[in-house]
Amino acid sequence: MADPQPMPSITAAPAYKGDRSQLTARTTYDFSDYGFVIPWIVSEAFEIVPVNVDDQQAFIFMFPREDIAEERYSLFNLHAFLKFTGTVEEFAHSRGQSVATIELSPSRAYGVEAMTYKRQIAMSNLFKGAEQVITFIGGRPDLLVSDSHTYFTHRHNHYYSGMIHMPGNDERYDALRSILFANIRLV
Repeated sequence: MADPQPMPSITAAPAYKGDRSQLTARTTYDFSDYGFVIPWIVSEAFEIVPVNVDDQQAFIFMFPREDIAEERYSLFNLHAFLKFTGTVEEFAHSRGQSVATIELSPSRAYGVEAMTYKRQIAMSNLFKGAEQVITFIGGRPDLLVSDSHTYFTHRHNHYYSGMIHMPGNDERYDALRSILFANIRLV
């Protein structure tokens, strides 16, 4: 029997190593031109990494500090698309092969109506057609993860907030997502 693969370490992921120098000494991460503000309180629970911020989008990763310390694999994100048009469902189903036909359920995020899905899936299937993302986020194709994404609109822009973690402990991860939903402000 082959030795099991070691758990991936989020701190080895290229996404985790992003430049955060522009965020140091800030009390608020102000992305109001993208429609949201991240108050300092969020950084008590999460390491915040801007992955891509340009005239098309703002893509922010948030890594739970407790998971980093205990070397558990997880990541959260908030992604704003400034130029997408269409319904929330069209937006959600356009984000990749694995979500092209996924069933969405009504929910709320950041104080607005939203659509959500939740599932367990191997990373190879989650990122089918965009396999380079697996390396970028420090994963492995064979890694089974709990994946939940919430889609919504604000100020005519389209957003999603995602959560990927190792299966189990769903209440803890739902509580972490609640921290984001309760504290990140749409403006």
